[in-house]
Amino acid sequence: MAKIEPGMEAMLDMYFYETNSLLEQLDEILLRTETANAFESDDITEIFRIMHTIKGSSAMMGFDNLSVLAHKAEDMFFIIREKPDVITDVSFVYDLVFQVSDSYKAQIEAIQNNINGEYEKTDFEELVGKLLKARDQLAKEANGEAPDTAAGGNGSGSAAAPAGSGKVSVRVFFEEGCQMENLRAFLLINTIREECSFLEFSPADVETNAESSKEIVEHGFVITFSEKDDKNYILKLIESALNVQSYEIISDSETAASAPAAEAPKAELPPEPKADVKLEKPAEAPKPAPAPKPAPAPKPSNDKAVENAQAAVAVANANAAGGAQKQNLISVNLAKLDALHDIVGEIITTESMVISNPDLEGLELESFNKAARDLKKLTSELQDTVMSIRMVPLAGVFQKMNRIVRDMRKKLNKDVEFVMEGEDTEVDKSIVDSLQDPLMHLVRNCMDHGIEENVEDRLYAGKPEKGTLKLTAQNSSGEVVITVSDDGAGIDPDKIMDKARRMGLLVKPESEYSEKEIQNLILLPGFSTNEQVTEFSGRGVGMDVVKANIEKCNGTIIVDSKKGVGTNFIIKIPLTLAIIDGMEVTVGDLVFTVPISTIRESFKVETSQILRDTGGNEMIMIRGVCYPILRMHEKFGIETDVVNLEDGILLLVETDNKSVCIFADKLIGEQQVVVKPFPKYLSRYNIKGEGLSGCTIMGDGSISLIIDTNTLIG
Repeated sequence: MAKIEPGMEAMLDMYFYETNSLLEQLDEILLRTETANAFESDDITEIFRIMHTIKGSSAMMGFDNLSVLAHKAEDMFFIIREKPDVITDVSFVYDLVFQVSDSYKAQIEAIQNNINGEYEKTDFEELVGKLLKARDQLAKEANGEAPDTAAGGNGSGSAAAPAGSGKVSVRVFFEEGCQMENLRAFLLINTIREECSFLEFSPADVETNAESSKEIVEHGFVITFSEKDDKNYILKLIESALNVQSYEIISDSETAASAPAAEAPKAELPPEPKADVKLEKPAEAPKPAPAPKPAPAPKPSNDKAVENAQAAVAVANANAAGGAQKQNLISVNLAKLDALHDIVGEIITTESMVISNPDLEGLELESFNKAARDLKKLTSELQDTVMSIRMVPLAGVFQKMNRIVRDMRKKLNKDVEFVMEGEDTEVDKSIVDSLQDPLMHLVRNCMDHGIEENVEDRLYAGKPEKGTLKLTAQNSSGEVVITVSDDGAGIDPDKIMDKARRMGLLVKPESEYSEKEIQNLILLPGFSTNEQVTEFSGRGVGMDVVKANIEKCNGTIIVDSKKGVGTNFIIKIPLTLAIIDGMEVTVGDLVFTVPISTIRESFKVETSQILRDTGGNEMIMIRGVCYPILRMHEKFGIETDVVNLEDGILLLVETDNKSVCIFADKLIGEQQVVVKPFPKYLSRYNIKGEGLSGCTIMGDGSISLIIDTNTLIG
């Protein structure tokens, strides 16, 4: 078991956030460029930046296995970046880098789930070996040689420096005012360590002594490595390192002509020190301030983005006095947003209790009423602001589905085009987290079950050779509607019914099942049409997970399929879970809250308007359409004096293309309410299955039950 280094715990959240964000960017670039099997120069630079940043921040956090993994991946793209016109075949790079990305995510998840700071450290030796082999293959192609499996040395593919018995010493200067030069020097050492068979540096205590920063500023940071190492490549790494302003070679047995073209011109220097002596504050070395400084080394592009992404530098800049620039965006711990959200909910509840206080009934308080209106306006604005802070786009979740389609496309050998629409649609952060698993199962279902295996079947049905899987999102009446669709074989009702019959899942005669009901059988636990268990399906634990997770978000899922044409999975979820606009109604001594987003109209009724169907159920005709009537007091067994329809009120509610008229005693009025879950001890009862989603506290302190119209109508 490995342990997180002491003192680094405070930086973990920033490291996780930045690294996961960078890995998502990496996946996006790879998915976008894989079809063309070619990297644009900007893509190469961006990938190189991502790997370089992850490598440095991982080394800073003490995750050396992750640092080495990113380092070796960076080596590959270093060669691709240097010879983009020469290297033409990069097809093998994609799978390899995806493996790196997945390995990184798995290790980070293990660290996040650590107990007492301990975690299982993954050995990436096999993957590092693949990266080295790929690096050597790219290096040979870059040098005009026929690629083979032979090792290409320990560099990036550049010709190794001639063997010799001496050492090379390089003095490095960092950018003025960058601060924490000792830690930047330590990062630089970790960057080149793997390429050096021998390595010394001065000051030698940069990792533990913050005072060494002063010496580095005055005299530079001296690095000494063996002449047998690949000097050209090491110098390239130094050039591209973060915050390096310039460098100069102060000890080298080779001629100056053999130095790389990017090397900075040498300043007038004293005689070379002996190779076996560490350079510790050489008295004869000129200070960089009065002496002419070497020309700046080439800097990688997007350097500012690198600084912002690296966790260590972000923390250092935040602590630097007077050196911080104005920031328009900050990262906030989600737990703090949850706490703020809860406080806003309590404010809304307290406001309702103050304004609806029974002691004020019958009093004419003009000033109080005006102040109450102003308070209501401010709390409403506060709630909108807090909600907007919690709203995040679905793009991150959608992009992960793109990766799933890519992997399954290769493993199942299916030619499928993945289309995303509406990924900028925003929902509450808690809902986004709950959507990932359902969408993953739906996408896998469409790829495995939906899209036909044989291209001939598609052509015979008049479909294009390439299948289409579509993921869309849009806002609609206070809800987010997400659709996962494919143009595959669709759902075969006969096959579904046969499997349900054999599994004993039918609860009524087969003849009474509509086509919609048959399609929805696939959402039952344990149901699967696959006879054999595969990597992607056959266990019967997919679609019921989808339904359960969506219902946790107070959402619904609709299956709409046509055999031979395709399948649509339609998910409807609220924009947010905690605060809703509701209409309060009374039934006997109880108060119910009906979400306003589901109410189409409310009206009084006369007995003459009531119809009855063949089963004797009450119906009412509204503008030529018949709607069933649901009496709330009968549904929940409530005693009430209002039993005649003309004495009460009807509310026409609609959800999932189903409508019903709810009969209640009277309307109280509109009220913004905070949704509270039912106590855990009530979980033994199927309360939600009866049409109740939660409860809320009224202004007088009493409890109002919140109606779940989806379940009530269903």
